[in-house]
Amino acid sequence: MSATTMKAARYPALRHRNFTLIWAGLIVSNMGTWMQNIAQSWLIYKLTGNNPLFLGYLGLSFALPMTFLTPVGGIFVDRVDRVRLLYVTQSAAALSAAVMAGLAWTERLTPGWILAASFFQALCLAFDNPARQSLIPELVPREHLLNALSLNSATYTGAALIGPALGGAMLGLVGASWLYLLNAISYLAVIGALAAMRDVPPSPRRTEPWREALLGGVRFILRHRLILVMLMMSSLAALFARSYQQLLPIFADDIWHTSASGYGQLLSAAGLGALVGALGLSSVRNLRAQGRVMVVSGIALCLALAFFALSPWFWLGLLLLIVVGVSATVFTTMISTTIQLRTPNEVRGRVMSFYAATLIGLPSLGALAVAAVARELGAEVPGGVARIALGALRGFGVVAATERLGPVAGAPRAIVLGALIIGVVVLLAAPAILRIRAPAGTGGD
Repeated sequence: MSATTMKAARYPALRHRNFTLIWAGLIVSNMGTWMQNIAQSWLIYKLTGNNPLFLGYLGLSFALPMTFLTPVGGIFVDRVDRVRLLYVTQSAAALSAAVMAGLAWTERLTPGWILAASFFQALCLAFDNPARQSLIPELVPREHLLNALSLNSATYTGAALIGPALGGAMLGLVGASWLYLLNAISYLAVIGALAAMRDVPPSPRRTEPWREALLGGVRFILRHRLILVMLMMSSLAALFARSYQQLLPIFADDIWHTSASGYGQLLSAAGLGALVGALGLSSVRNLRAQGRVMVVSGIALCLALAFFALSPWFWLGLLLLIVVGVSATVFTTMISTTIQLRTPNEVRGRVMSFYAATLIGLPSLGALAVAAVARELGAEVPGGVARIALGALRGFGVVAATERLGPVAGAPRAIVLGALIIGVVVLLAAPAILRIRAPAGTGGD
């Protein structure tokens, strides 16, 4: 059996030309996105005198459009041609990155501009992500959907392996302007892939009023209890387990003293784990017990996050972030697959827009909360709620383990607190989740 045949057998979604084109284009584009993320997170942290609250503001600027406008994007996705919509969103995002590159080159880049650009990029993504999520089932047959969704996840997580490492190294060598410019150029890969696609099935065109269209998506979710539970699990994981990345500059700069390159390595470690998780899951041909995989990966995510936050050594933190990446990817992919397999095409854009809000918007919204919690948990005189949280953490030995860090001790304490919350939720929901099985005829038989 040739290497190409073996590859097609293990990753059957890559047999389909249109999916392979968009998949390859997204790998390049997402690498540029990660490099820009490195630049803007590090810049806003340093430009504001190492103020962790501005990392939260950066997350908020991204979260607001992704959380509250994504359902509007979902309505668009179910009304217009999805490929044409992607042309618009990808071009607009490229233009935004190019403008930021120009501001950086002319030394006019300020925290305000960084926040504004983050908001605009999220606005584009609020339409772009539901369109891409809804397009995938049109590019592959139903029996290859789990494989396609896992590979689609790998486009972002695989880029997360290389992009942050390159971004962290280049930030110190050539400056933020080049990272913004490279991101602008990277969007051409997706635009070129869209132009090369052939015979894409026409998207459904819904004509009901906007209000009725939005309510139709909400009613579908409320009528299907399993989809509602999956969206709730995704939301909780986003808020309490996946918002940790916004605090990584604190670990890199103030706890382990590894500068921007260390920050890039931390993101790359999580990216490596996520890539391993995505590729490993995509190579599984017979996966019926999806609920069991979801529970195990959820618990593993919580444990790895807690141990990462308390690690006294940078190298151990890197290893634990690999585990975080693996478990987070498997957990979210199981949720996405469960939703996709149970959603008809005519409402997929709206349903997946709510999922996109939980997947991308809520972690950034949670970043503001986790930054504020980190600040309170590291304060000399914490507020009332922070005192209660510290009391709970003290019972697990977390406070004593982080006292040596001084004011920045709030960052690891906040991450551990979030891990404890989502861990309890997963355990409480485990009896219901364990009953989830892949529907017949989906490659899970």
